[in-house]
Amino acid sequence: MNLENFYIVATDPDEPTLQVNISGPYLTQQAAQADMAAAIDEAAELDPSARAYDYCICKLACQKPGVIQHMACHAARPS
Repeated sequence: MNLENFYIVATDPDEPTLQVNISGPYLTQQAAQADMAAAIDEAAELDPSARAYDYCICKLACQKPGVIQHMACHAARPS
């Protein structure tokens, strides 16, 4: 994993300071772009208002998983 990675970032249009890394990290912008529609659909399943958010791909100095990967990781663990 790189020090800087690509993430799909959701921004609330009414609260531009509210930004969430919903998916990532991706090693390339093309990989993030290929996953963008599915990531938006998954975000909308978690929160229907997510359809109104603005989405972009950003290169960030971060290695933490996005919300979707974080939730998938915890859902896969047995109780």
